[in-house]
Amino acid sequence: MKEVCTAHQRWQERELNSSGRREAARKMGLLSVDLLITLQILPVFFSNCLFLALYDSVILLKHMVLFLSRSKSARGEWRRMLTSEGLRCVWNSFLLDAYKQVKLGGEAPNSSVIHIAKGNDGSNSSWKSVGGKCGTKCHLLDFANSERPLVLSAFSKLVEEFSGVADFLLVYIDEAHPSDGWAAPGISPSSFEVKKHRNQEDRCAAAHQLLERFSLPPQCQVVADCMDNNANVAYGVSFERVCIVQRQKIAYLGGKGPFFYNLQEVRLWLEQNFNLSTDVSL
Repeated sequence: MKEVCTAHQRWQERELNSSGRREAARKMGLLSVDLLITLQILPVFFSNCLFLALYDSVILLKHMVLFLSRSKSARGEWRRMLTSEGLRCVWNSFLLDAYKQVKLGGEAPNSSVIHIAKGNDGSNSSWKSVGGKCGTKCHLLDFANSERPLVLSAFSKLVEEFSGVADFLLVYIDEAHPSDGWAAPGISPSSFEVKKHRNQEDRCAAAHQLLERFSLPPQCQVVADCMDNNANVAYGVSFERVCIVQRQKIAYLGGKGPFFYNLQEVRLWLEQNFNLSTDVSL
C-alpha cells in the first residue's frame, strides 16, 4: 500500500512540475511577444517624438518673431505638444494599434456603442434617458447591411459621393486632445475644447457637441464608444482609423491615424468594388 501511495505521489509531482513548466513557457512566450512588439514600436514612437519637438520649435520661433514685432497675435497662449502627457498618449496609441483584435479578412468585432441622435432628437432634454444614460445602447454591426459595405469613420465628401452604395458610421472614441489633458493648440476658428470624459454622459455630450459644430451629412450615423473603450480597443483606433465591414468581415483596414490615415485608399476601394468613378478629390 505504501508503494502504491509513493508511486501516486511521484506521478502527482511529475504532473505539477510539467504544468509548472508549461505555465513558465507560456509566460516566457508572452514576454517574448511583448518585447518584440515594444521593439517594433520604439522606432516609430521616437520619430513621433521628433516630429512633436520640431513642431514645438517652429511654433516657439513663430511666437518669438511675433513678440519682437509686437504683434497682437503673440499674446495667445502657447501650448507645447511634447509633454509627458503627450508622450503617454502617443505610446498608448501604438499599443492599441499593436494589440488590436481586428484583422483584414477576419470577423468584424461587434462592439457595444451608444447611438447619438441627430436634429431635434439630439437636444439635451431628449438624448439623456431617465436612468441618466444618454442615447440608445446598441452594437456596431447593428448599422451593417448584408448587401452594402459599412464604412467606419469617414469625411463628408465620401459620405455624399458614395452613400448610394455604402453605409457610413462615425464612432466617437476617447478624446485625443482634451483641454485638461494633452491639449492641442487651436488651429482653426471651428476648433472647440472638450474635457476628459469622466462618464458616459460626458462622452455623449461631446459627441453631440461634435454634431452641432460640424455639419455631418444625414446619411452618416454617429455613435459614441462605451466608457470601457471596447470599440477603440477592438479596432485599435488610436486617434483615427477607417475600416470597411462587408458581410461581417473586415474588407478594408486603414492605417493608424493621423500619419497613415489615407482616405484616398478608401475612395479607391469603393470605386473599384462598385465600378464607380468620381472626379472630386479629397
